Amino acid sequence: MQDTPPSDESEDVDGAAAQLGAQLPLWFSELAPGGDGIGFIEKSNRHSLMFLRRLRPILLVTFDNLSNVADKSPERVPWAYKFALDHHVSHLGVLAHGKQWYRDPQLINRMQQLADSGFFDGYERVVFAGTSMGGFAALVFASLVPGAHVLAFNPQSTLDPELVPWEDRYWIGRRQDWTLPLSDARGILDKCGPVSVFYDPYFAPDHKHFERIAGANVTPYKCWYSNHKSAVFLRKIDALKPLMHAGLFGEITEPMFYQLYRGRRQLPWYAGALQNYFTESGREQMGLRVRKSFRQYRRALKSAAGNQK
Repeated sequence: MQDTPPSDESEDVDGAAAQLGAQLPLWFSELAPGGDGIGFIEKSNRHSLMFLRRLRPILLVTFDNLSNVADKSPERVPWAYKFALDHHVSHLGVLAHGKQWYRDPQLINRMQQLADSGFFDGYERVVFAGTSMGGFAALVFASLVPGAHVLAFNPQSTLDPELVPWEDRYWIGRRQDWTLPLSDARGILDKCGPVSVFYDPYFAPDHKHFERIAGANVTPYKCWYSNHKSAVFLRKIDALKPLMHAGLFGEITEPMFYQLYRGRRQLPWYAGALQNYFTESGREQMGLRVRKSFRQYRRALKSAAGNQK
């Protein structure tokens, strides 16, 4: 089903939600009456928009994923809010209040109105970003802004049962109205700038979705053995923030990504997933060798760190 992710595995790039606790929201000093910021909040039943204009001529547009749709706390912030704040870039955050995969006529019309009114104009770069459900939204709404960059982690291309009958996750999402505009990322990304998609090619559903949107401007960043949790995996190896930073400033490259992804070799998650892969494919001895090599590698790292003290 996978409509509810584990509560202890936040996909937020900066973990802002975990930092807040019971206190004033991070945006209060900017958007409260008398605050020092420029922006707006628009609230509706299914989605809300939060916009803050900041110093740098870059706009980050982010979309929530399933992990925080049920968050009704006053401290809630959009995905990557603190990341945008720390980098002094303008931020349009779309907050989801349910598992509807952004199939909301009111939201779709509002985003189209913003595009038509020139809201996205005047920036050096507009970057759409999100993970899973938010990654889908980043893809389809970026098509409204020619030249927009995209950072999509484990995105779906659509949940339309007629187009992807093999997709059996997210039953609530699949029941939404997929006849609405911007319901399929396939064939609408050609006017975007660089589209960076982070996913595990060994995880069949995500690989199938990537194949549907592959194109000249779509670059796959292969997060092997991360399953459907590439953003979490990248955060655990301290790669998510550097990649978001590079994507924000148009500096992301394949060599840079794969150099950062070498950090997976220190992560038990990776070793366990690799061992399971070999075991499930009938190569149990190879799986045991992976586990042994991983333990030796970790011991060598600890020994080297001890010698430097």
